[in-house]
Amino acid sequence: MAGLPLLLALVVTVLVGTGVAVVRRSPPSREGTVAAARRHATALSGAAVAAGVLAALAVPFSDGSWGTGEPGSGGRELVLVPLAFGIAHTVVLTVGELTWPRPAGQVRRARLVHRGPLDAAPAWLVRVGGAAVGLAVLTVVAAALVADDDGRGISRSGELWARSSGPFPGWFYGGPALAGLALLIALAGAALRVVATRAAVVTADDRIEAALRRASAHRVLRGATAAVLLLTGGLLGVAGTAAHSLGSGPTPSPLGPVGAAVAVLGLACVTAGSVVLCRRAPGVPADQPVPT
Repeated sequence: MAGLPLLLALVVTVLVGTGVAVVRRSPPSREGTVAAARRHATALSGAAVAAGVLAALAVPFSDGSWGTGEPGSGGRELVLVPLAFGIAHTVVLTVGELTWPRPAGQVRRARLVHRGPLDAAPAWLVRVGGAAVGLAVLTVVAAALVADDDGRGISRSGELWARSSGPFPGWFYGGPALAGLALLIALAGAALRVVATRAAVVTADDRIEAALRRASAHRVLRGATAAVLLLTGGLLGVAGTAAHSLGSGPTPSPLGPVGAAVAVLGLACVTAGSVVLCRRAPGVPADQPVPT
């Protein structure tokens, strides 16, 4: 049950972010093609969030051992909760981008533009996502190096005493986390490529087409980055709590304050992930006059 607060925090954050997106809607578009594209994007965003929440809720019960009291029971599944959200969210967005409304009616003009996967992506999200991935990998590798042989706890001992604490994110937890992280990165990269290569929306205002593409890339990176930050925060929080517990007590050691600092860093990552998940996609300037 140690990871239940993280699961609840993820669900609450998703619901708040969805509410913000619904309340802050842009004005209707003056062009039919743009209006159809925006309707598709709105439905797609809602479907992706719903799929992510369902996947996150289903993972803890996937092996039938939740709440049995066995060592490590449910622990590995809870580690995968943020990744399950991110993977399901990204898959739905990719399918939606592949089914983006095709150009119809009179085509006014067509521009040949080479677009890379990151050309439309917000630079700050790319940087935050890269930093989150690096921190997640560093956390798993560092924890695996100091964890016990079974990869579930951490121990220290003296001449006449020995103490252990857990759960601790060794390879037992970190291995599946790295595998899920690699899958999420691959899916996010594929989704960004689909966003970059999908057909342009037929409109007289190029700002609208660019904004629609930026919004799509934002949604892909928003979900993936938030998932990685929540995963990293959970791993750091569990590692810090175990280390702090091991370092305090009858024989205090530097592990106590170090563990507390690591746990605080984990909380900061969870907070950052929640903020990223609630960030609204760039608006489409459909309320601006269309050039004649």
